[in-house]
Amino acid sequence: MIDTPKIVLCIPGPWQDRSDLLARIVRDSGGYLFAGQVLLHMESGDAFELQYEPRDPRMAEAFAAAGPHWLDSDDMARIHAHASVVYLIGDGGSRARAEAMMLAAAALLDAGGLGVKVESSGVAHGPGAWRQLCADLALFSAHRAYVLNLTGEQVHSCGMHQFGMKDAIVAAQAADDPVALLHTFTWYLFTEAPPMREGHTFAVAEDAPRYRLDAEPSAQFQPGDLFANPYGLWRLTPL
Repeated sequence: MIDTPKIVLCIPGPWQDRSDLLARIVRDSGGYLFAGQVLLHMESGDAFELQYEPRDPRMAEAFAAAGPHWLDSDDMARIHAHASVVYLIGDGGSRARAEAMMLAAAALLDAGGLGVKVESSGVAHGPGAWRQLCADLALFSAHRAYVLNLTGEQVHSCGMHQFGMKDAIVAAQAADDPVALLHTFTWYLFTEAPPMREGHTFAVAEDAPRYRLDAEPSAQFQPGDLFANPYGLWRLTPL
């Protein structure tokens, strides 16, 4: 039996203490309550673990590594001055749960949060970008929120486990643009949820190179690592 993977979202903020965080959530989150270690959305009943921690001097460096596309922004500069950090924790394994966590993280931004780092895949987003992703959920924006591609001799996606799906891997030399190939393939998996089986083939276009799909276990990360995909990988091999 596959253990349901956890989604962990890191949100630094200006909160001077837990009481300050509680007050901001009540006032500004748009319908969430924080009691004990639970963040509860009153209308939907969605509940998540929320851990409050003091300032982390490594936070700015961690966000810079995970969010190089907004490294020099004012949003990134504000993270340097954060006073505390919260970790939003919940079960992944489905698009619905992943999207519910996105909305909860947006509520924490409304309560003063300074950005969102997806600890369970390693990508970070500024407040404005995260809010836009939440506004575009019907357009499958959760894929952009959670999934990235890691390069090397083997190029592989990371983050699809948060939707209950396999990640993908391809040898770097097996495609002219392996990152684009995996982005298109995992986007197809997420948006269409096709019944994929070993031996099926995939191409980004009718006249593009085709790849055979083979299932294999995820070996890029240790079992239990937040990045590890318990559902495994699709390996794309050129025909």
